[in-house]
Amino acid sequence: MAKLWNQMIKNFTLKNAPSDGGTSTGGVGALNRDPKAIQVKRVGYQYVDGGGGRDSFEGPQADFALIDTAIQRDSYIMQTMMKYSELVFKSGWYFAGKNDQSLLYLKLRLEMMAVATGVPTEELFQGIADDIVRYGNCFIAKARAKNGVGLPPGLAAVPILPAKDPIAGYFRLPPNTITISRDINGTILKYRQEVDGADKPTDFNPEDIIHISVNRPVGRPFGLPWIAPVLEDVRLLRKVEENAALLLYRHIFPLLSYTVGIDKPGYEASDDELAELQSVIENMPTDGAIVLPERHKIEAVKMSTIDGKPYLEYFEQRVFTGLGMSSVDMGRGDTANRNTADAMGGIKADRVKGWQKALQVQIDKYIVDEILIEGGFDPLVNLEFDVNFIFEEIEQERKIAKENHTLLKWNSNVASFEEVRHELGYDPTVDESRLQFAMIGMAVAEHGAQLATSQDSESTAKETDNKNAPENQNGKKSAPKKATESLTESVFERVMSEGRNALQESLLESYRLLESDTLGVVEAHIKKQTFPIKEPKEWLASLHFSKDKMLRTIQHSTQSAIAEGIAQARTDTGRTDHPDVSRMKAVRVVKDYASESLDNIEKVLKSTLSERLKSSKNKEEAILAVKGIFGSTNHRLTFMSKTLLAKSYNFGYALSLMKYGEEHARSVYEGSCLTCQEKAKELISLQQYSSLDEIAIFYRIPSWHPNCDCPLEYVEGGEK
Repeated sequence: MAKLWNQMIKNFTLKNAPSDGGTSTGGVGALNRDPKAIQVKRVGYQYVDGGGGRDSFEGPQADFALIDTAIQRDSYIMQTMMKYSELVFKSGWYFAGKNDQSLLYLKLRLEMMAVATGVPTEELFQGIADDIVRYGNCFIAKARAKNGVGLPPGLAAVPILPAKDPIAGYFRLPPNTITISRDINGTILKYRQEVDGADKPTDFNPEDIIHISVNRPVGRPFGLPWIAPVLEDVRLLRKVEENAALLLYRHIFPLLSYTVGIDKPGYEASDDELAELQSVIENMPTDGAIVLPERHKIEAVKMSTIDGKPYLEYFEQRVFTGLGMSSVDMGRGDTANRNTADAMGGIKADRVKGWQKALQVQIDKYIVDEILIEGGFDPLVNLEFDVNFIFEEIEQERKIAKENHTLLKWNSNVASFEEVRHELGYDPTVDESRLQFAMIGMAVAEHGAQLATSQDSESTAKETDNKNAPENQNGKKSAPKKATESLTESVFERVMSEGRNALQESLLESYRLLESDTLGVVEAHIKKQTFPIKEPKEWLASLHFSKDKMLRTIQHSTQSAIAEGIAQARTDTGRTDHPDVSRMKAVRVVKDYASESLDNIEKVLKSTLSERLKSSKNKEEAILAVKGIFGSTNHRLTFMSKTLLAKSYNFGYALSLMKYGEEHARSVYEGSCLTCQEKAKELISLQQYSSLDEIAIFYRIPSWHPNCDCPLEYVEGGEK
């Protein structure tokens, strides 16, 4: 491992390291990145508060502190910010590039930055998205690697002028603490950070700050937060709700009118009587009652009040409109149907995609490109060095619909193969021998054609053949096949044909039982529950036991294949002694490999089944979903059977040759697979594997890819 790391570092430092003070790259050349030499002077005037200059710093047009307060105190705004932030990275992200070295260099630098700063790369990017969602602006300070501190050991990194040191890490700064100094043309001169309690502000040079923004008006230094105009609507809604609460408090208990005395001489109320009644009313509990004589009367005062519900609904919907949310997003689904929810969700997704596009462009330009240039991978010098930061699609249903439409254009002869791959997001150039039809479909088609052409001749010759070699219980033989006749058949082919069929049938039988159990669990849930159906927990137990049964079957079959490989190596080398191969370790390695393959199948089944059952509207859709999922995945077991047995046989064969001290082997292949053809041209140096453990050896021998059955062959004396 250490040798591999040192060799990789050597390749980077010798082949790709910049030279000549960062103005060139080893054997490639680079552009002069010094701003003094290449920067174009800005023309035209911008909106500069205070006339511009190094001593004039501008703040944002929106009040970021007010936005912070609103997020902390208002539940609608808090929920909205959380939903948007989560949606930005909902499906994940990745780096894409054509050059493996530039891609690996970028990942190594970011990993080292995460270690040096204590801020994981995922957290950094998520924090950038949070600031964009909240403020429309994100400020990132670059920490410099003085004397190489914070850089991966031995990895080249030359700073871009006018910086004196390469980048060692990134730290986000609170946007409400930043002001910007610009000249009258808008050129940024300084960034300043001021924090309450600090002795003095901190100034940053433009090359030490990354400012990512969205919705920035032309001529302004800051982007406008989308939430700023909504704050007044939220404040108005809360005021209306407060008035509604006062109205409720005032009228929740009826207003009672107490009459004392009647309009007749001698029956008027006296002051003492009024005071006594007032004292009784004030001391009476809320649910109490009083007994009064005939001269007293109590009546409820009827008051007509305004119905505040329509106003509350109007102002609330106005806030939701400003937030880009719906009542469904806030957890109210009683009055909304699925189509309405999908339409509203699409509007929200469009806003997030706009942010994602801005983030992709600016992260590429201000973070990714600078790191690559420091390592000598200048994308302007060689487009192969370019690496892009890409978000995964957040609307899977729309993605599937778009891909289906693209395939429809291909099937309708409207788009070319390259255009279709480009629209699907794949590299237009691809090794077509690795496509499904070239690997499987062509062989099936050829077999079908041969079968069709041979049926006629077979039917005419059948009668004659039967006379010459009568069919009986032993086939077209007069007696059962002798043991010596099998010597002309390749041992590898016999293992692959007999063992594969047995293993494949056993795995498929377990798979069919699992499908039957799943259908039973789903039908039981249909009887008890309404749609949609969540992932049935009872199914997980069936899945667990099915995996264990499959692993036991695989262990038994691969153990036999390993033994066949060991025996064949003994025969091919002409040895009489048995090789000292630890079969137990070999079987354990194969079992772990098979367990990983079954785990991948399990993940596919669980995720796909859960997703399809949640969208099923009735029993028929749920049953069809289960059958369709299991039917579309069982081919993996067929591939696994073939690959596992071939690899197990080769594993026993290779371990035996190494124990015998043999130096070389090679894979044998005659077909159209380019990968296998290239591998067959190269000798396998077994001595290089002598220092490796069984696991490392297992992954360095054929099968080279799924569905590959290339056998190993002993090469005497290293002959080609």
